[in-house]
Amino acid sequence: MKVYDLCKFLIDRQRYSYDNMLKKVNVFYANNQLVDKEYTELLTIMDSQKTQ
Repeated sequence: MKVYDLCKFLIDRQRYSYDNMLKKVNVFYANNQLVDKEYTELLTIMDSQKTQ
């Protein structure tokens, strides 16, 4: 399972608060485990859940 898939799974199931998940996604991105497109998609998903 890719890091992107794992993050998406956790976001979809809202396992972590927005702030905690944002920290995790940022760390993965900073360590080059996510490409720009994946990072943007994860943030978009998180933002859409936050506004619901």
